[in-house]
Amino acid sequence: MTDPTPSPPDAPVDTDGAVDRTERTADEPAADRGAPITVLQVEPDPRSAELLEAFASRLTDRIRIRSVDRFAAALDAVETGVSVDGEHVAVDCVVTERRLPDGDGVALVDGLRGADRDLPVVFHATCPAEECEAAAVDAGADAYFEKGSDRGTFDAIIDRVRALVEERRERTGDAERSPPNTLGSPGETLPFEE
Repeated sequence: MTDPTPSPPDAPVDTDGAVDRTERTADEPAADRGAPITVLQVEPDPRSAELLEAFASRLTDRIRIRSVDRFAAALDAVETGVSVDGEHVAVDCVVTERRLPDGDGVALVDGLRGADRDLPVVFHATCPAEECEAAAVDAGADAYFEKGSDRGTFDAIIDRVRALVEERRERTGDAERSPPNTLGSPGETLPFEE
C-alpha cells in the first residue's frame, strides 16, 4: 500500500465495537468532530462491498457507506449524491476498485479531477502490480490499498478515509454540506442505467 500522506495516530479502542480512533485536538471545530462521513464505494463484487461496509460499521458510526458497482453509476452518485437514513446527502469520499465492468478506477479519478472535484479517492484494488498503484496515484488518488481480508487493511482504509475527509473539510470549511436536489431511498444502491 502506498499512501502519500501520513495517517492519523491511533487512539484507544472502544470495547463496544463502535470506535472512532482518530485523535482530535481541542482547537478542532466541534462540527467536524462528529460530522458523518458519506463514502461512495465503487465495487463490482458484492461480497467485497459487504466486507468494507461491515468493517466500517463495526469501527465507527460516523462513516456511512453506499455502494455502486459501475463507473457510470459512480459518476452519477458523485454528481447527485446518495440516500442515507432517509435523506439525500453529498458524497465525501470515494473508495474504488481498479477494475470495473464499464471502465476502471483510474479513469474514474481522471473524470473526477477533470470536473474539478477534489473529493478524496482511495483505491482498494485487486491489482497488486506496482504499475497499477503508480497509475492510480499519478491520476490523483490519495491512497492505494491492495485487497486482502485481514482486519488491518480495513482499519487502515477507514482511518485514511476519515483523515482525508477531515483534512478536506478543514481546508474548505465544509463540515456540514448541503444535500443534492435529488431524491432516493435509504440504503439504496444506485442502479446503472444504459
